[in-house]
Amino acid sequence: MSQRPSGPVRRFLPYLRSVRVLLAAGLAASLVQAVLQWLAPWPLKVIFDSVLSNHRVPALFSWLPATPTERLVALSGFSVAVAAALAATDFLSNRWVAHAGQRVVATIRSDLFNHLQRQSQQFHLSRQTGDLMSRLDGDTQDIQSLTVDVLPTVLNNTVTLLGFSVIMLAVNWFLGVVSLLTAPVLYWLVRRYMTRIKQAQRAALRASGSSAGVAQEVLSALPVVQAFGTEEREGDRFDAANTEALRAGLRAVVDQSAFTPLVAFTVATTTAVVVYIGSRAVLAGSLTPGDVLVFSAYLRGMYTPVRQLAKLAGVAGRGHAAAERVAEILDTDESVPVDPHPRRIAKARGTVTLEAVGYSYPGHGAALEGIDLEFAAGGRHALVGRTGSGKSTILRLIPRFADPQRGAVRLDGTDVRRLDLGDLRRQIALVPQEPYLFRATLWENIAYGLAVPTRSAAVQAAKDAGVHEIIDSLPEGYDGLVAERGGSLSGGQRQCVALARAVARQAPILLLDEPTTGLDVEIASVLLSALDRVCEGRTTVMISHELRAVRGADTIAVIDRGRLVEVGTHGELSRSGRTYAHLDSLSRLPAGRHLEVIRP
Repeated sequence: MSQRPSGPVRRFLPYLRSVRVLLAAGLAASLVQAVLQWLAPWPLKVIFDSVLSNHRVPALFSWLPATPTERLVALSGFSVAVAAALAATDFLSNRWVAHAGQRVVATIRSDLFNHLQRQSQQFHLSRQTGDLMSRLDGDTQDIQSLTVDVLPTVLNNTVTLLGFSVIMLAVNWFLGVVSLLTAPVLYWLVRRYMTRIKQAQRAALRASGSSAGVAQEVLSALPVVQAFGTEEREGDRFDAANTEALRAGLRAVVDQSAFTPLVAFTVATTTAVVVYIGSRAVLAGSLTPGDVLVFSAYLRGMYTPVRQLAKLAGVAGRGHAAAERVAEILDTDESVPVDPHPRRIAKARGTVTLEAVGYSYPGHGAALEGIDLEFAAGGRHALVGRTGSGKSTILRLIPRFADPQRGAVRLDGTDVRRLDLGDLRRQIALVPQEPYLFRATLWENIAYGLAVPTRSAAVQAAKDAGVHEIIDSLPEGYDGLVAERGGSLSGGQRQCVALARAVARQAPILLLDEPTTGLDVEIASVLLSALDRVCEGRTTVMISHELRAVRGADTIAVIDRGRLVEVGTHGELSRSGRTYAHLDSLSRLPAGRHLEVIRP
């Protein structure tokens, strides 16, 4: 079930609890920095009015010495002290807030990754891997920028602006009011451009995720792309996605580029007006030169935080859009539902039963309809049928990669939906049609599913599987480094590793999806001999289009268009003259005769 997240930034506030002390310390240092900035312009006013002239010393500086020279020295020292304190608080604020931000984002990234791992295979089939990687990496980094850059900067500059406004009104209310007349204009500018920048950044991130998805898809299928000579076509497809990301990014840049100068122009115009009015007041004797100077200093000081807030619009817009994208995934739960009080199992006997099972893929017709089937514990069972008949779907339902919409799958009489999911999957070893190998040594790939992976356990598993000689004969044997997705090994070698990995798991149920498809006769014979040994004592369910691999099975189930049409032994089904007998006769023909048999 999916729902559109509301308040994406608020969605991540609970993550701040674990770093609240560190974040509070950083924000406190930022507040002290803002207060110190209130004081920074005053020494210059006192020097002009009470050192270079004979005006009364403000009450804030009543501690100053009596003589002008001593006052100058004291005020210079005060300015240096304020500058040092500003530098120290700036360092501490940046360090503490950055530390807190990095820890928060590391936690968000970890939660997002674990959330993605829990989602069903159907969820991942409907998403681009590259887009998910973009959210996991780039978007979480933008959330960190939102936390580290925006939060303390907004707090510091807001407090600075409020303090400057109060001080200017206290020094001269009329000039203070003139200075603050631009506040509505600045507010309008911020509201208008922040909305536009956020929309542009949202579109840019969406387009960037799409281009990352194209790149990941093409690079993963590069041998196919190169074999069919479609590099130029795929380059055009990536360029189209990348260009859309560029356009959206440029729209954000244009809005940001317009926003900052407009703010600067508004503040500069106000400063000129205030200086003009203040200078006229000095000539009339109602203000001192120091008053005008301190006013100008505060106006210039106001420009810096306003400019920083303007520049943060892009960072905030991108961070907000990134938070929306990450929150959307975190708030989408398509994981396999678990029983709140699951039944725990240590070791299953291994009887798997399908009762009136029906399953449909979203947007497609029924993949399975009314399947009643039992795989007895310790037996060898096979699923055969034409491509797309539903065999692999049955295999996916047993470890709960998906759940049937109708009927039930049972393990030793218990609905698998009532079992602890981890316990259930520990009862099952899977050899997929396209075994995935990690970038690691061969023995690490074999021992992948073990609680304590060791080289000796991997070697023993390969021996038990009957593939030790094949693996040991490779250039570096068990210590050879496997390329990504097993690209450095042949299809047969990958299948040998996958079979050894399944044996190492020592699970009572073994699922085999086309284990010999595409292999040469010699390696296929080795694997079939190994399977005779591996299947002993295990409930084995094998899918195969090569019927020679399943002729010795205890039961063979024939699936056609999502329905169970026949069940029996090889001998029984061969004599039936139905679907299996037809498939068996095709399997015995020379390769060139198949089309003759099936041609109308």
